[in-house]
Amino acid sequence: MKLWLFLFIFCFLGKLLYANEVEIIELHDFDQDVDQGLLNNLDENENNLISEDQILILDEKDDIEDVSNIDANQDEITIDNQVSVLPSLWEKTDNENLIFLFNNINIINSSTLKFELISLLDINSPTPQNLDRENFEKIIISNLIKLGEREKAYKTIQSLYDLTNEEYIFYYKVFELNYLLSTYNVSEACDLRNGFNDIDLNKDSNFFLKFDIFCLLLKEKYDEANLLNSLLLESSTKKDEYFQNLYNKIIYPEFKDENSKLTGYEIDQKDIHLFSAMHRVANIPLTQKFLEIDPINLSMPITLSNASNIKLRLKAAHLAFNNGLLNTDSLSALYQLVDFSSDQLNDSSNFAKITNGNVELGMAYYHQLSNIQLLPITRLEAILDFWIFSKKNNLERIAYKLSLKGLDTIEPSSEYSEYAADIVNAYIKSESFDKAKKWLPFIDDMSNDQKYIEKSESSKLLISLHNLNLENNDELKKLLKNHLISFGKIINNNDSMTDLRNELLFILFEALDYNHENPFALNKKVEDSRSMPSSYIINNIRNSILSENHSELLLFIISSLEGKKWTDLHPEHLRLIIEGIKKYKDGKIFNKIIMEIISENNII
Repeated sequence: MKLWLFLFIFCFLGKLLYANEVEIIELHDFDQDVDQGLLNNLDENENNLISEDQILILDEKDDIEDVSNIDANQDEITIDNQVSVLPSLWEKTDNENLIFLFNNINIINSSTLKFELISLLDINSPTPQNLDRENFEKIIISNLIKLGEREKAYKTIQSLYDLTNEEYIFYYKVFELNYLLSTYNVSEACDLRNGFNDIDLNKDSNFFLKFDIFCLLLKEKYDEANLLNSLLLESSTKKDEYFQNLYNKIIYPEFKDENSKLTGYEIDQKDIHLFSAMHRVANIPLTQKFLEIDPINLSMPITLSNASNIKLRLKAAHLAFNNGLLNTDSLSALYQLVDFSSDQLNDSSNFAKITNGNVELGMAYYHQLSNIQLLPITRLEAILDFWIFSKKNNLERIAYKLSLKGLDTIEPSSEYSEYAADIVNAYIKSESFDKAKKWLPFIDDMSNDQKYIEKSESSKLLISLHNLNLENNDELKKLLKNHLISFGKIINNNDSMTDLRNELLFILFEALDYNHENPFALNKKVEDSRSMPSSYIINNIRNSILSENHSELLLFIISSLEGKKWTDLHPEHLRLIIEGIKKYKDGKIFNKIIMEIISENNII
């Protein structure tokens, strides 16, 4: 009887709550000044943000054609002027293979392969064999979510129509609510909730009860919120202490100051996006725990939370940047929020003491230091220190991108020859190839310095990789091979990594030229500790190459790499992947993959 009464009151209050359009009322006076620069940059540069289809890919994509320039008879078309897909791509894919492979793809360490797969996850593609449309859509959407592409998944769900599978409908609605909460579109989330008041509450009554309480709090309907919260406490088998504390901090301002950190309480992970929105509404600091639970989707809420610790915000911002959610201007604005004194910036000898060993503060320090330099030479030296520090902490891509404006103020000349190779590398790895080429003539000015020779060969190799065309440019192939040979000659023979580098160079050279003697030597050994994928995976990669089944080739290659880096691969596994990538879409992503491989193996 009590349960029926609870359901009746809940539904009745739900109708009252959504009878009128939800109007969001600010509950507290937030400090709007401290982060205004960051927020302004996010608004003003919205069009410059990397889209959902460009996760882990650099900001500028100059080499993608406009839709209007594609012949209607061609197999390949361009979607949203960003992503190339083949309309017939999934038609050749076996239903069982598709499900098996997607179930076994979780961690993709290659940004190029991840971007390529995401670009193909499109419900507008023809459905694979023996798979109905609604199941195909669910596979596409669930894998977009798994790969962190929540914005693309959200837009895809909104485009669906005539859905009949109730389980899928419920899954999509819950995801939409959580997506809107994680992006702080709370008004839209409350409006969306109005669209499915008659949903089966037995599926997850606590989540929807908590959600409705939150929407009532936003409207400052505290009496109704208190009633629903009483029903929540009565119906729950286990009290959610975390939610109750957030609830009290919102409804009772005096309660907020008693324990602002909310430490010691267990967080229900399925409600994490609701909790993040409640934190932001009440201006309560978000914690490291939120970043650990959902590093991709909660990195932006933490970055924008002016109540949160600046070190945590910087850490979250680095994740957001590397996942294509934050642009360089916005990250630069956040770096500027770190309050270094002029004395600290003028005396970098105390760097360790100033940053207390914190990597995030160190990145902000070097960025600010390079920005205050007036002379080109001191600016260049500060930028170089920034790169060195970032490389030690695997953040060099961020440092390169944030240094571009400073580099652009320095005219290429022989005066800066000792820096030329580093500058070329920075421009290339930021995909600013035209700017990199302007510095190339000054690389050879330091040709007597052995360490510099290695850097210069790396620069030339990178340029060759960018220009390489597998189909019709033998001269560029030859140039690349020559750079591989030149680089092989200058590798330090006392280096413990020499055998591994030679092994990799051997495989790369062979991939480019079967007809000439390979100048690189393989180490003589009987066994190799690195593992190979199963015969099933290896055999299907080979079959996909022969049959030119591009979709299965990509999926089998990615599944064979599950969680591995390029440095972890058995040589024969790597050789097969390179052969497959040469065939995939006529070598479209070959250059980027080779650049990834040689970068990760410290050859460039």
